Amino acid sequence: MSISIASISEITNIMSYINSEWKEGHILARDKDFFKYEHGNKNQINFVISKNSENVIDGVLGFIPCALNELSDVCTVIWKVSNNSKNPALGIELLQYLKKIKNIRTVFSVGINKKTIGIYQYLGFFTKSLKHYVLINENIKEFKIGKVPFPKPSFNISASCSETFFVKYIREETELSNFNFDNFKKNIPFKNKQYFIKRYFKHPIHNYDFIGVYDSNCLIGVFVIRIQAYNGSKVLRIIDFIGETNSLKSFGRFIFKIVHNEGYEYADFYCYGLENKILNDAGFFLVNSIDDLIIPNYFSPYLQKNINLNFFVDTENLNLIKLFKGDGDQDRPS
Repeated sequence: MSISIASISEITNIMSYINSEWKEGHILARDKDFFKYEHGNKNQINFVISKNSENVIDGVLGFIPCALNELSDVCTVIWKVSNNSKNPALGIELLQYLKKIKNIRTVFSVGINKKTIGIYQYLGFFTKSLKHYVLINENIKEFKIGKVPFPKPSFNISASCSETFFVKYIREETELSNFNFDNFKKNIPFKNKQYFIKRYFKHPIHNYDFIGVYDSNCLIGVFVIRIQAYNGSKVLRIIDFIGETNSLKSFGRFIFKIVHNEGYEYADFYCYGLENKILNDAGFFLVNSIDDLIIPNYFSPYLQKNINLNFFVDTENLNLIKLFKGDGDQDRPS
């Protein structure tokens, strides 16, 4: 048996393994160009793989670095060991190999199976769920995506914002040079400018928009959003954020106007590490705080059900954790 980082020549074998062992027809099993975009790294592939005595893959662990070209936190995505593997500890060995790779700071994962939480806790990892927030358009008469009870829940944006703050779309990736990403290096995970450009500006399938919050002319908060259409209706999904938390209030007011002006059913926001009061002041409230309210997460295929996104982080610095819907593969095309 051997464990190593995969080379680019092994893409086809990994794709075949994912198709047969993980999920038939998975996008990483059928779309080679997307596979290269998601996991390509020069002459290597961001997968730890195991091969048995016959030189056949019998275990894989995919990962996505959050800070390109420097010390990085990495998110694991596909972790699978063959059912016929003769090594019951192979899955753990793949993870341990990943943790020892040079230039990796912290390992984490978003969207872990509830059944595996005990394993991560046994390994000493911190586990929790992302909090799911929503800002509802109370003007919508018929909800075709979400399920909203009557009377419709509403939440006023009550907190005042600094008069020096303003919000606008970021249209060019060069504008991100005005944001000091290094101010947030303590965040777990830390995502640098190169990551945001590759992950969102250059995504080959999804269309993302960037929204910036400015204090005078200083860019202090960067938000990533995506519009999701289904069943003749649309919602706004907040996918990622980096910046000063006081930018959330101005951002909330901006999103409130967009949701109402464009007729979106709601805006939703999966996150961890942001204060509940700040999000309430920005117009958002927890989905699970309202009985019978359903804000779907899955659209391919669509499932009208509230979904918990569980995660683990290999750290003791719990106050530094900042996780969002876009981390790892949670907003990946199916």
